[in-house]
Amino acid sequence: MGLFRKKTDSAAQEPRIIGTAGAGRGTGTTHFTVLAANYLCSGCGRKTAVLEWNRHGDFARFGSACTGLSAVESRYRIQGVDFYPDSAGGILADCLHMDYEEILVDFGELEEKVCEELLRCHRVFLTVSFTEWQTGAFWKPESWEERAAKNGWQCLAAFGSEESRLRWNKRRRPAVRRIPFSVDAFTVTGPMMEFMRTIL
Repeated sequence: MGLFRKKTDSAAQEPRIIGTAGAGRGTGTTHFTVLAANYLCSGCGRKTAVLEWNRHGDFARFGSACTGLSAVESRYRIQGVDFYPDSAGGILADCLHMDYEEILVDFGELEEKVCEELLRCHRVFLTVSFTEWQTGAFWKPESWEERAAKNGWQCLAAFGSEESRLRWNKRRRPAVRRIPFSVDAFTVTGPMMEFMRTIL
């Protein structure tokens, strides 16, 4: 990896880079990333790209389903957003020289090499889960908690017990915000628009 330019606030013409990662598998990172991209494009009129920097293959699957294309494409345009499947490497460098205003990078599960790249992003969102079967990965020391607090990453949860989330916020840091329920990542509802407005 290591292709990001160091984040600065001086060049207004440069795209904002938003990194997303999950504190474990299946915490809703891709769902949140797609929602955020659709909000930025449809709700804010921002030219938006989303890069898949993991090996999950989700972008090719939903790209094919949404566009009806049977072959795997290097880019899918869905509702105005450009999605780049399996795009670690030179794709980011290319996108930085296009006229995108927002570039979202879905890193998948939080790992050491991912943490290094997240530090180069302008904004970072870490998805966590309070479901009983995922707390083993969630409570690992230094896996996300200290990093998030140290670097100012915003932590979000879509799944799991609300009671557990509130209990966490009373006793631990960083605080975790609840993502509003959303059946379809390509449909940004009123409550989701308001939520995205407060975090983006």
